Amino acid sequence: MSYDIAIKAENLSKVYKLYNSPVDRLKESLHPLRKQYHYDFYALNDVSFEIKKGETVGIIGKNGAGKSTLLKILTGVLTPTSGKVRVIGRVSALLELGAGFNPELSGIENIYFNGMLMGYTREEMEERLDDILSFADIGGFVQQPVKTYSSGMFVRLAFAVSINVAPDILIVDEALSVGDMFFQAKCMTKMKQLVDSGISLFFVSHSSSSIKSLCSKAILLEHGSVKAAGDSSKVVEKYFAMVVQSEQIIKSTGSELPIGGFGADSVFNQTANFIKRSAFQRIQNGKATFANVLLLDCDGQEVNVAEYNQMVTLRMAIVILEDIHELSYAYHIRDKNGVDIVYSSAGIENSRLSFPKKGERYVIDWQFELSLMENEYTISCVLSIPVYDELGKVEICDFIPIATQFAVAPRRPMKLYGLVHWPNEVMVTKL
Repeated sequence: MSYDIAIKAENLSKVYKLYNSPVDRLKESLHPLRKQYHYDFYALNDVSFEIKKGETVGIIGKNGAGKSTLLKILTGVLTPTSGKVRVIGRVSALLELGAGFNPELSGIENIYFNGMLMGYTREEMEERLDDILSFADIGGFVQQPVKTYSSGMFVRLAFAVSINVAPDILIVDEALSVGDMFFQAKCMTKMKQLVDSGISLFFVSHSSSSIKSLCSKAILLEHGSVKAAGDSSKVVEKYFAMVVQSEQIIKSTGSELPIGGFGADSVFNQTANFIKRSAFQRIQNGKATFANVLLLDCDGQEVNVAEYNQMVTLRMAIVILEDIHELSYAYHIRDKNGVDIVYSSAGIENSRLSFPKKGERYVIDWQFELSLMENEYTISCVLSIPVYDELGKVEICDFIPIATQFAVAPRRPMKLYGLVHWPNEVMVTKL
């Protein structure tokens, strides 16, 4: 094995025997001919991957995809049915609530207990105790049995222990979702610091933004198998497409809309770049479609590199393919890591299309100033039919993860240190 490998999994499978009724288990154990009454359920099925030292890898997938099972195998909580895994380095893991803690012991006692499990002496844990207690910030409750803790207090202590034991590999399950907003921000900041210091991070989350901001790579699991692996932004888009496809019927619109096929309006003439970009993981249901998406300057020319604070127009050319009761449209501006920076929609702007008819065409213009940090950006566009606004439930008509791309030049003379700048009113009073 290469010396730069932190985790290597080869053909991992975890199989559980499931029975239709408890009596079937008894029948199988007593049957003289060893007749089987169970059926096999693969929580993991032939999973292989390799993580190098210093890499940050996110695991994403629906509930029941096998994410937690994989983490338990990596941390030694479970043994695989077949295949092998090798983990090199000191591992600190934050799995589901309660893992690794004795509910009868106090918080302090559990700190020493966890340290002992990781190979630290009591003296070594005492050196780290102040940092752990400061980060957990649970006050006098640290002297109480952890069985009396709320879920938020418990995860505070568990995370504080996990990050203060100098791990080579940090494994975090979706436990941070129970913490309050301030604590979650502390955790994300601390994990980014650990990543910058060179540890390997294995992170499970349903939050696509967390995966994209923390992880350079990602693995998508579905029914215990690896569905996709690679760049985190591309894997997250694949996951989004998979979720949408499972919730609605996706119909193919056939070949791409022909160039110039919608008459004289030049905005409906698709460019070769748009056709190429829009083909990547595009989702359509055949009810409405983007004929084109362009980012234009004040002279109507396409923008590739924009000046800071430049006024631009995001122009969407939309074609209605079926009668619809209501149609919404939206855009996301994402940085080169796939993190959402700006979002708006027809619902937010109170400009949805009511009862658009088959064959109608619309041009939607969004005008805004690009008050963004120097970086490269992607605009994603979506057409949808609102289903339940309160829950954000929609039927996707057309989703283009990469509709257009652009870069923003540095702000001068003062550099912008945030991702985005908004107008401020500054009042100075001399006393």
